Amino acid sequence: MNSQIIDALPQALLSELGEDVLQSLCTDVDAFGKFSEQWAILTKNALVMLDADGREQHRIALSVIISADAQMYIGAGRLSVKTTDGPVVLAHYSPRLVQKVSAFKNAINAVAKGEQLPHLSEKDLPRTCPTCGRPLDVGTNVCPLCVDKGKVVVRLIRYAKPFRNLMILSILLLLAVTGISLVPPYLTKVIVDKVITPHNFGSMLLILVLSLLLANLLQAVLQAVRGYLGVWLGSRMMGNIRRDIYDALMKLSLSYFDKRQTSQFIGRVNNDAQQMQQFLTDGLIMMTSQVTSLVAIIVMMLRLNWFLAVLAFITTPLILITSISLWPFVRLRWYRLWRTRVRLNVLVGDSLNGIRVVKAFGQEQMEEDRYQEANLRMVDLSTRMDGLWQGVFPLFNFISSFGTVLVWFFGGREVLHGSITLGTLMAFITYLNMFFGPLQWFSQLINWVTNALASAERVFEIIDTIPDVREAADAVPMPLIEGRVEIEGLSFGYERHHPVLKNINLQVEPGEMIGLVGHSGAGKSTFINLLCRFYDPNEGSILLDGTDLRDIRQEDLHSQIGVVLQETFLFDGTVKENIAYAKPDASQYEIMRAAKIANAHSFIMRLTDGYDTRVGERGHRLSGGEKQRIAIARAVLHDPRILILDEATASLDTETERQIQEALARLVKGRTTFAIAHRLSTLRNANRLVVFERGEIVEAGTHEELLSTEGVYYGLVKAQTELSQIRGVGE
Repeated sequence: MNSQIIDALPQALLSELGEDVLQSLCTDVDAFGKFSEQWAILTKNALVMLDADGREQHRIALSVIISADAQMYIGAGRLSVKTTDGPVVLAHYSPRLVQKVSAFKNAINAVAKGEQLPHLSEKDLPRTCPTCGRPLDVGTNVCPLCVDKGKVVVRLIRYAKPFRNLMILSILLLLAVTGISLVPPYLTKVIVDKVITPHNFGSMLLILVLSLLLANLLQAVLQAVRGYLGVWLGSRMMGNIRRDIYDALMKLSLSYFDKRQTSQFIGRVNNDAQQMQQFLTDGLIMMTSQVTSLVAIIVMMLRLNWFLAVLAFITTPLILITSISLWPFVRLRWYRLWRTRVRLNVLVGDSLNGIRVVKAFGQEQMEEDRYQEANLRMVDLSTRMDGLWQGVFPLFNFISSFGTVLVWFFGGREVLHGSITLGTLMAFITYLNMFFGPLQWFSQLINWVTNALASAERVFEIIDTIPDVREAADAVPMPLIEGRVEIEGLSFGYERHHPVLKNINLQVEPGEMIGLVGHSGAGKSTFINLLCRFYDPNEGSILLDGTDLRDIRQEDLHSQIGVVLQETFLFDGTVKENIAYAKPDASQYEIMRAAKIANAHSFIMRLTDGYDTRVGERGHRLSGGEKQRIAIARAVLHDPRILILDEATASLDTETERQIQEALARLVKGRTTFAIAHRLSTLRNANRLVVFERGEIVEAGTHEELLSTEGVYYGLVKAQTELSQIRGVGE
C-alpha cells in the first residue's frame, strides 16, 4: 500500500492512535457550519474520526464500508460512507478542501475494494504559500504578498541590459542637467553679494545674467535630448516586455485559460507592461539622478553654511521613517485595488461579449447593478488609496516647512548680525527648496515602486507558469505520419477528482472514419481535445503510429491534425487570411480550391471585396453557416493526415449540408477521421461508430450493427427520428 499523507497527523495523535496510518485529512467545518478542525484517518483496518483534541468520534471497520462519497452543497460539503449498516456522515468541509476531500474519498474507495492506494500528485491537492499559507493560483509558485522584492527588481532590470549603453548616456545627460541646475542659485548669490549689495553695476552684471541665461538654455536642451532618449528606450523596453508576456501566454496550456477570464490578460499585456517600462526608463534613471542631486545639494548647503544645513536636515529622518513604515500598508492596499480592477474588467468583458444574450433576456439593469456594485468597491478602494496620499503629502510638506522656518529665522539673524551675506542666505534657501524636491520624490517612491513591482510580479507569474502540456526534452520528430491511433486505458478529468473519460480503449487504422456519438456531456469533445493534445491524460495513453502523443514533437503533431470545431472562430482579418491561417504561404489558387471544396467560393465571391473582405471580430459580418464553411476550408487547405470534425455541419442548412457532406466524403479518403455530428444520419458512412455514455465507450460498430443490437445507439436514433417527425408535424 502507498502510504502518502494528504495532511500530516500531529505526532501526539499519531502515537495515541497506535495504528498504521495510510492517509489522514484535516477538515475545517462542523455539522453546524462553524469552523472547527476534525481528523479523518484511514488505517489498514478502519476509518477513524477524531476531534481536534484527539477524542474518537467514529470508528468504522473497512470490512463494512461499501463506498465513500463527497458532495458539495451551498457553502460547505459533506464526506460520507455507505456501509452494510447504512450511510454514515463522517465530516463537513469548506470549498477550499474540495480537492483534498476528493483525494481522501478515492483512497477510501480503493482500500475498501482491496485496490492499490491512488498515487497523489501535485494536481490532486491545492497548493499554498509556505510563508503565509494563502492558496496559490494554479500553475504558479508565486505568492504576490510574499515574493522576494529584491529578486523581482533584479529580474526587472534585466530588460534594461540590451540598452545599457543608452541607459548610461541617459543617466549622464540627467546628471549633467542636475549639475547645471546647481549653477543658477550660486550665480544668484554672486549677483546679490557682488553686484546688487555693493551697487557695483556694470559689465559684471551683464556677464552674470548672460551666464544665468546660458545655464537655463543648456539645461533645457539637455532635458529635451534626454526626454527623447527616454521615449525611445521606453518604447522598445515596453515592446520587449509585451513580447515576452504574449509569448508566454501562447505557450500555456488550455487548462490555464479554462480557470481564468481572458480580460485579465489584456491588462497584464498593456497596463502592467507600461508600469514596468516606467520603472525601468524613469525609475532607475530618476533614482540615480535624484540621489546624485540630493548629495550635490547637501554638499552645496554644507559649503555655504553647515549650521543652517543641520537645521534644514533636522526633519529629514522623520520623513524617511514615515515613508518606510507605510510600505507594507500601501502594498496590501495596492494588491486589493488591483484585484478589484481585474474584477471590473472581467465584468465589462463578459457583458460586452454576451451583449446579445443580455439584450435578448432584457437584463440590462441587472448587468448595470452588477457593474455598479464592483464599481463602487473600486471607487471606495481608490478613494482610500488616493486619500492616504492626500493626507500624507501635506504632512510631509508641513514637516519640511518646519526646517525652512528654522533656516529663515536663524539665517535671518545671521544676516542681521553680519555673520553671513544676504546672497548666501538666498542661495541657501534656493538650495533648500531644491533639496525637498528629491526628498518628496523619495516619499512618493513607495507608492510608485509598489505599483511597478506589483505589475512585475503579475507579469513574471505568467512567464514562470509551467504549461501542463509541454514538449518532452527528447521529443520524437515525426514529419510524416500514417494515422494509426491506439488508445489504451485512457482516463481524464478537467479536475482530476471529476473524471470525464474513464478507461477508454480504442484501435483505429489509418484511413478509417470513426463517428463519435452519445448524449451531450458524454465525453465526445473531451476525447477530441485529448486527441489534439490540448490536454494530457490523467491515466493511460494515446499512441500515434506506435508513439505516445506526449513523446511527439508538438510542431509535427499539430501540423498533421486538421480540426473543425463546433464553436467556429474567425480572426478579425480578411476571408483569405482566415482560410490560409494554417498555411500562410498558400497561393491564391490553393485558397480558392479549398474554398470550393468547402462550398464557400460562391458566397465569398458575392461579398463586397471577395476574398479580401474583412470578416470583423469573431467573424460577426458572416452568418453561422458561412463561418463554418470558412473553417472547413481552413482545414481543407491544411491537408492533414488526421481530420477531426466536431459538429462540422451543425450550422448548415439541409442543401448546403448535403454539398458539404459530398466534399467531406472526398476529403476523408486516405485520412484518419474522427467526426462528431448532430445528425446521426450523417455518420452512416463511417467505418465504425463509437458510442459514449457517461465518459465510457459502451458500444462500437457500424450503423447497421448497432441498430440490430437495440442498445444505446438504437435509442439515440429512435429519439432523433421521433423528434424529426414532431418537427415535421409542427411545420
